[in-house]
Amino acid sequence: MPCDELPDHLRAFWEEVGMNHPVLSLDQVREEANRLHARRRRGQIVLIACMPLFAASYGLSFFLFPNLLARVGGALTAMVCTYWLVHALKERARAGPDQGETDGLSFYRGELEHTRDVHRWLSWRWLLLLGPFILFDVGVAQVYAKVWPLIVLFACFDCALLLAVFAIWLPRKNFRLARKYQETIDALDAASGRGQPHRGH
Repeated sequence: MPCDELPDHLRAFWEEVGMNHPVLSLDQVREEANRLHARRRRGQIVLIACMPLFAASYGLSFFLFPNLLARVGGALTAMVCTYWLVHALKERARAGPDQGETDGLSFYRGELEHTRDVHRWLSWRWLLLLGPFILFDVGVAQVYAKVWPLIVLFACFDCALLLAVFAIWLPRKNFRLARKYQETIDALDAASGRGQPHRGH
């Protein structure tokens, strides 16, 4: 059914859903769904553009550095970046429902679900880069330690920063976003009578 022909109990959802969720008009539902879709597409483009460069540069480091840790870290980083690239290409090619083939609310819910799943995916896959980055930093520090002793301090600082960002900040940020989108999906389901909101997401 078209979005502008929603039954009264769904139309009233946008006025009664409460202070913790945005109140949207039916036209804003379409706009919000398109915004989620466009933002996800932009993220895919960034990954597709950047990951080949990272994979190539870290892969090249395998041949440039004689240190074993730097080689292993560079090779693993190249592999993880290639994995992210393949995932982004598959997501880019995935055929989603067309907004003209379904009602606006269902289209919006589908975009919310997919965006939630993306953040769930990201909430732990950032950890895949943590180990390789640290190995590479330690290996490079070992190579240049005799020439520039301060590089050891920089490597320690960089490893601590990587640990804070990739093991704590990025996973928690994406987990919170996934939970926020799940709460919006639960509110939609509760308003449309699809069932009780899920807990523990």
